[in-house]
Amino acid sequence: MLALTLLALHDLGALSLWRDEVASVIFSKGSLPELLTIVGRDRDAVGLANMATYYLLLHFWLFIGETEARIRLLSVIFGVASVVPVYFIARRLAGWLAGGLAAGIFVLIPYVIHYSQEARGYSLAMLVAGSLTWLLLIGVERRTVWPWAAYGLIAALGLYVHFFVALIVAAHGLWVLATRSLPPWRSALAALLPILLAAAPIPFIIAQFGGGHGWIGGLTVQRVVGSLTALTGSPFVLLAIGFLATIAVIARRTDPLAWLLLAAALTPIAMAIGISVVKPMLVARYLVVSLPALAALTAVGLVSLRPSLARYAALAGLAVALMVVVPGAYSDGRQMDWRAAARWIGRDGLTSDRMIAPRGHEWIAYYLERFGTSNHGRLTTVRRARSQQPARLWVILMGGPQQHPPVASKLAPDYVVAATRAFGTRLRLVLLLHDDTFPARD
Repeated sequence: MLALTLLALHDLGALSLWRDEVASVIFSKGSLPELLTIVGRDRDAVGLANMATYYLLLHFWLFIGETEARIRLLSVIFGVASVVPVYFIARRLAGWLAGGLAAGIFVLIPYVIHYSQEARGYSLAMLVAGSLTWLLLIGVERRTVWPWAAYGLIAALGLYVHFFVALIVAAHGLWVLATRSLPPWRSALAALLPILLAAAPIPFIIAQFGGGHGWIGGLTVQRVVGSLTALTGSPFVLLAIGFLATIAVIARRTDPLAWLLLAAALTPIAMAIGISVVKPMLVARYLVVSLPALAALTAVGLVSLRPSLARYAALAGLAVALMVVVPGAYSDGRQMDWRAAARWIGRDGLTSDRMIAPRGHEWIAYYLERFGTSNHGRLTTVRRARSQQPARLWVILMGGPQQHPPVASKLAPDYVVAATRAFGTRLRLVLLLHDDTFPARD
């Protein structure tokens, strides 16, 4: 927990919020009645029901402040807390050494660090997934009501942290049925009732908004391998985890708990691939719900290796591989510094300025409002700019140069480029001045 705290706090506020993080903050500022609404939710005000639980928690968290580091600190807390169930899951299966190894493996996976630094609900989803598996183990062993009641409540809220939590619940249900680990009827009712009540609106939500994932690419072998590689950090780590998880299942094939971890680790991946045959749904970050069980299973495989020399060699190799990929947790793959871009507009802009943003106007508008300069660069279109002829225009260009729309050429010869700056490799701002502001040409 201390290690993940240090890793997650490192450069926590260094990068500006990216698109989805800005959306998290905007949605969490909705009113409580809107945030508590599930069916008929206003997606422009409070987003989709997916991550609704996270938005509600962030709504209250924002009272501590709205810097990047403070906003993301909530995710750090969830990420650090998720180490606890990972440790106890592995310890229940193979002792304290396996628990310690599972915790160590978990905190060094780049996705765990990265999504503990991002203002989205993924670290909370990891905490929920790990906690549900842990509670299931307690419930099966103790046969008391409270673990099952806690399981039902956390699962019900977890469905609205991320819909992929439902795949963990499905894996648990299949395991309970397959191993005949059915609890007494009171415990079963305490677990099932909250889950069924929470799940009831989901078909209506999917029917209303289920077509909004056109940005996800179709299913290919390369996409499957790429998603699993991204999830674990590198091809070598993926192979090592796969090998050790296999060792764990073989060595403990008579222990139903090993099969529970295998189900919790693989069911979300397998179902995401299966669903993607019909409707593309395979996104690496959605699979973070598999990481608690995967880390625990890997640790169990390590302690199960024989002879001792093989165990130490495997541990050393995996540790080195994980430490090599840890820096990847901090990479800025999006290369768009909206914070710095908004500061330039806020510092050099005028209230009479207008702004053209083929994409990204919500994110620059968020930062302008946060800096108290929202009246600098009000949004317009190319058509309006050509008719109204404002003296100064800011143009936001996203993507590589080949993706930049020819906005300036559409406005020529009325405007000339006065200044242009890049804010990362995929964001550029251009300041255009109307030709009338320059001395008459010969």
